[in-house]
Amino acid sequence: MPKFTKLNPGDVVVGRGRAALEARRPFIEALSAADAGKIELERGEKPATVKRLLQDAAKESGMRIRSSWSDPKQQVLFWKKVGSR
Repeated sequence: MPKFTKLNPGDVVVGRGRAALEARRPFIEALSAADAGKIELERGEKPATVKRLLQDAAKESGMRIRSSWSDPKQQVLFWKKVGSR
């Protein structure tokens, strides 16, 4: 018979949420460590995905940020904190 354990729903991440959480982790760490920074994309990374992950990480951390691309090819993204929520 399987063993069942009661858990807090807020502590359980399932499905795509788990992958998204893992993808946001480096962004959350970067936002916690500095008030501003830049993200240099590596080959194959999608600019829209990186910007969305940055915004999602800021929202999850209760921060407000501004960001903009420094080049037309969108390979370097600058960001800075502008306040908290």
